[in-house]
Order: sequence, then structure tokens, then C-alpha cells
Amino acid sequence: MKRQILNKTLTLCAAASFGLTSCLDLDPVVLDKINPDNYFQNEDDARAAVTAIYSPFRPGWSSTIFNAWVGSYFMISNLCADDLGLQRNDLEIVERFLWTSTTSQVTMHYRNFIKHVSRATLLMDDLQRTPMNEDRKKELIAQVQCARGQYLFMLYDFYGTAGVVTDPEILRNPEEEVILERMFHDDFVALIESDLKSAAAVLPTTYADNDWGRFTKGAAYAILAKLYMQEKRWADAENVCREITQLGYGLQAKYSSVFSVENAKNNEIIWAIPCLAEGGEGNMWMTHIVPPGYPLANTKIQRWYVHNTPWRFYNLYEQGDDRLNSLVGEFKYLPDGATDSVLATRENYQYLEKGALPFKYPEDPKQTTEYSSNDVVVYRYADVLLELAEAINEQNGPTPEAISYVEQIRSRVGLPNSIPATATASKEAFRDFILDERGRELFCEGHRRRDLIRHGKFISTAHEEGYLSAQPHMVLFPLPQNILDESKGKIQQNPGY
Repeated sequence: MKRQILNKTLTLCAAASFGLTSCLDLDPVVLDKINPDNYFQNEDDARAAVTAIYSPFRPGWSSTIFNAWVGSYFMISNLCADDLGLQRNDLEIVERFLWTSTTSQVTMHYRNFIKHVSRATLLMDDLQRTPMNEDRKKELIAQVQCARGQYLFMLYDFYGTAGVVTDPEILRNPEEEVILERMFHDDFVALIESDLKSAAAVLPTTYADNDWGRFTKGAAYAILAKLYMQEKRWADAENVCREITQLGYGLQAKYSSVFSVENAKNNEIIWAIPCLAEGGEGNMWMTHIVPPGYPLANTKIQRWYVHNTPWRFYNLYEQGDDRLNSLVGEFKYLPDGATDSVLATRENYQYLEKGALPFKYPEDPKQTTEYSSNDVVVYRYADVLLELAEAINEQNGPTPEAISYVEQIRSRVGLPNSIPATATASKEAFRDFILDERGRELFCEGHRRRDLIRHGKFISTAHEEGYLSAQPHMVLFPLPQNILDESKGKIQQNPGY
């Protein structure tokens, strides 16, 4: 059985006692080892520690999860799918499927996520002993348990299984280095499922504005739905998605408004990372996308132009699709020294040669640095409706109900009653159509890699893009080589590496 070395020298971090306002300012204060005389004396202490558990999710430079930096969990998920490409060669090793067990950008998350799981395990135990209102205590513990479920799911997503400690007493005794077995697949999935179901049973549906961004019942269910979809447990996925539909979410009238500053905290968002540019560590998406010459109302926005969306993916869209206002394939601009505007296209504008411009997040009119205040959307209701349609189709074929959920998505973007009859002629045809529709709706949101893997098209799609180095085993990333070396042969690499 696979094993893993666990570094048990852990410290518990806490942030200053504040709520999750529109900015997650979560720089942790590292405290000494836990001492019952000076730690978690009341609810304020507990709340500060729970706030700190969200710190790794923040979107700025210090994060490796939902940052726009090319080596983050979020961006790697995009780059090795077909909806995002690189204008520059910052991380072409991922885009071109050239990674190995020594490629730090794809291996570093393994150790990081295990550390976050251990931290959550310790915190849940400390909260149990904190003198405070019991109902409030249960809700704070549920937030941490949901966070642990999210970290475990990200391990599952990238690496399969891992050796994680869920016994806090083991974590509190770091005198010796121990060898942990990687959990069997079914046990690992069961642990994720248990965390998320337990959290969902306690978490509230909504919070007050100053706590917006914390895990809710809907967030726990959204992660659980992702797990069930990848496991192809269609009935379970359907049931969880139906639970989410009862929580009061709804589609916004306009697609781009889901991601805009002006429409922050809207009712389509199930979970997002709050951002505030003035506080630093904001959303860096626009800065990574906008090229020189592109007409923006806010001329202070920095322009790095790192990414594009390949034309092959862009061609999945139909004329009249409102989402093409967020995925720009041509535009008018005024060249330097010119008096008349020019239509920039892939044929005459160098920054459109490799692909369209995925302006997922509309510009922030107050942005002055690389950071914007657009909250980073992680899970939203449109995704759930498409998951529900897929889960129903896999069990019963293209029923009227399943078709209606896809129709809701298309109607919102100006394509009502436009699903071709051929797409609903069979389970297989509708499966393919849903996959394409998920791509069109959720482009550059980090879900496409998982979707292609679930549909058995991840490697073949890479080949169609010209990346013949993609091999079947690359549906999982390799474990870090140093972990294998430290284990002295007790840990086996993911197959194929």
C-alpha cells in the first residue's frame, strides 16, 4: 500500500479577530504551541482561528490556490484544459503536458493541501474545548470541516488519494517522524463525503454581509456534488443538486453581471473569495488578460497579457451568444497615431493570433494596480443546473426536465429554444452537448479539466490541440519526487510517472 511521510511539526495559525468583509485580509499570526492558559479562551479567539482557515484561499500573490498566478491550483486546472492558453511561455510545461514528478508547480500542492488538512483537524479539536455557546461552536466547527472537505477534494482532484491524519492526538505529538499509508480510494472518498455532509447539516444558508465568503450549506453541497460527479454516482449527485435548488439561488439576468464589481454578492454565487483591491491580495484576472491597445474605460488597469482562449475552443460558441461579450474575438481600437478606429481580428492584430480574450471578470472602474475588487467566483448556480441535467441524463436519458435545465442556461445568454433535435436524440448525444455547454458557460472557472476527465476526453482533447505528449496517466498529477525519496521506497508514485 502507498505511504507518505508526514511532517508533524505543526503550529496553529490564527488571524486577528474580524469578520470576512468584502476583503479576506487573512495574514495569519503564527502563535507558539497550543497552551490551554492562553489560547481559545472565548468565542472571539475561536472566530479568529476559524477566519484564518480561509487564508490559503485568498487570491493574491501569497496564495497558491485561487490566485491568477500560472502555478496556482486554479490556473493549472485551466491551463491543461482547452479553454485557456498562454501568450507567453511562463508555464508551457503544463499547457503542453510536459510535467514530471520534479515539476514543482504541479507537485507542490500535494504537501500544501495535506498541511491544510492537518491544520483543520487540529482546529476542529481545539474548538471542541472552547468555552462558548454550543450552537455557535457547532457552526464554527462546521466551517472548518467544510474547509477540510474542500482541501481533501483538491487532493483527490489532482493526485487521487493521500495519507492524511484525522486524529488530532497524533498531530500533537511531533517527537517522531511517522509513515502514513495513502488511504484506499474508497476510504478517501468516504472521508471527503463525511466531512461535507456533516458540515452541510449544520452550516447556515446565508450570512450577514460582513461574513459573506464563509462556507455555507450551499458551498458544502456544491463541493459534494463535484465529488459525486467525478465518481459517477449519478443518483447521489442528482440528490445533492436538488438540495441546492431548494436553497434560494437563481440565475442572474445578464451573464457578465455574475462576475462584476457592481453586482457583488449576487444570488447566483454559491461560494466566492471576497476581494478588495485597496487592501491588496485582490483579483488579478483582468491584469493577466488585457493586452496593449485594448480599449478599457479605466486606463489605470495594468496590462500583462499572459493568457488567451484558443480559437478551437472559441469556435464552440454560436452567433448571438451573449457570453461572447465576455470572450472577445474581435474589437475596435484606435492605433497609436491613427484618427480612425480599426477592427482588430485574429488576422490583423498580434494579440489575437493565438486566441480570444477571456474577460471573465468585467473591469473594475476603481482598479489602480494589478488587483481588482471583483470577487473570485468558485461555485455558482448555473454550474449546479448543468450538473443536475447531466446526472439525470446519465440515469434516464434526455428527459424534458434535464433538457429544461440546459435550456435555462441558454435562454439567459440569448439562445432560447435552440438546442438541436440531434442533441437530444440519445443519452450519448445529450451527454456530448452538455459537456460543450458546460465549456461555454463555465470557461476559465477551473472546472473544464475535471469535466473532460469525467467524459474520458481529457487526453484526446489535448491531442486535438496538438499536445501529443499527453498520456493517459496524466489525468492525475505526480506526487513530489522528494516525498518518494524520503519514504525510501514505501510510497509508490501515481502510475505512469
